[in-house]
Amino acid sequence: MVIARFLGCALAAAALASCSDPDPITEYRYGAYEGDAYPNRRPEIVIPDGGMGVVTDSFSDTISLIALETGERFGVHPVGRDPVTIDGPRRVAVDAAGGALYIALSYPAVAGSSGPHVVQGGSAVAGYVQKLALDDLRVLGQVRVEASPGDIAISEDGGRVVVSHFDLKRVIDNPEDLETARSSLAVVDPGAVSPRGSAAPTLIPVCKAAHGVALSRPDGARAYVACYGDDALAIVDLTDPDAEVKLVPVGPPPSPDAHTSSYGPYAAVMSPDGKTIAVSNTDSRDVRFFDVASGTFDESRTILTIGAPYVSAWAPDGSAIYVPTQVPDTIARIGVTPDDRHAVSRNIRDECLRPHLAELDEEHGLFVVCEGDQTVTPGKVLRLDPETLETRSAAEVGLFPSAFARVAAGAR
Repeated sequence: MVIARFLGCALAAAALASCSDPDPITEYRYGAYEGDAYPNRRPEIVIPDGGMGVVTDSFSDTISLIALETGERFGVHPVGRDPVTIDGPRRVAVDAAGGALYIALSYPAVAGSSGPHVVQGGSAVAGYVQKLALDDLRVLGQVRVEASPGDIAISEDGGRVVVSHFDLKRVIDNPEDLETARSSLAVVDPGAVSPRGSAAPTLIPVCKAAHGVALSRPDGARAYVACYGDDALAIVDLTDPDAEVKLVPVGPPPSPDAHTSSYGPYAAVMSPDGKTIAVSNTDSRDVRFFDVASGTFDESRTILTIGAPYVSAWAPDGSAIYVPTQVPDTIARIGVTPDDRHAVSRNIRDECLRPHLAELDEEHGLFVVCEGDQTVTPGKVLRLDPETLETRSAAEVGLFPSAFARVAAGAR
């Protein structure tokens, strides 16, 4: 007992001695941080001398940059809101004067899923429009829109951004309620798009499964919309959201025995002079021409295509149109004036799986976006000779590319 008490006292004394002689305290003083708390380390995009093409890779969540002069891919950049799941950057519109581009994010039918069973237009997840800086693709702002954004267009004066919604789910869920089945156009004010608190877009109910959009020039006061589910072209007054939407049938009414869409309008592309809208119909496999002045389709100009036509491109003088088709996978140049009825077509299946869109650059060639198999095989962008349609170059891009927008050299 005595020994235990002695040891306890000794240990306590040692502890007190230790406490009485502490280590010296070192004090550090720092000056106030004057830098950016979240520095932008994105590399600057240097646009090649001949300009560049911006390609959306829907299932890779990237944007590929193509040099127009050579057709080579010189850059790839991640985009979207979620680094884990698929955001589905689908369409792109460029505002070169404003130094920005706009991408429509269209989420798959099940968020985060991919593969052959993902149906375009079947999502229940709201889409977004992001505004990106042209110099490095940093996010300048975003605004929420409705599910399944289809196409995006910006007016020539940069005052309006318009988004359609290819909402097939809404059509399927409301077979007896035509009003509810209609999808909307989202009209976005570019100046009101910001990183936080962007103004909500104006939503205008238009038609069933709206897709391709062409805007009147220069202010985009009217929108011409391909209505897949209504077999019609919609004419929308964007200056008055309450104005009646006019639906113009793309062709004669179907037979009484028809149970499905007869035409399937998918894309609407305005001619260089603004007088004609070329409407690609994927179900009836033809391209029909809408005369803006008369407000009617000119049946005498209808072009029958061997495959399903998608997004076409006009020649600069409006004398011809370039039409990509699927099944079979072809590209065709077709004269559309009395002085030019010449047509040339080329099967590009070996080079281009599922050609989706054509874009003509008068100086550097015809660019064709090829979807690939949308799941494993990357897509491509072909650069063709506009007259012979022979391939000049090819560039591999990401999964399921679906858009191409040109940016001139020097744009910022």
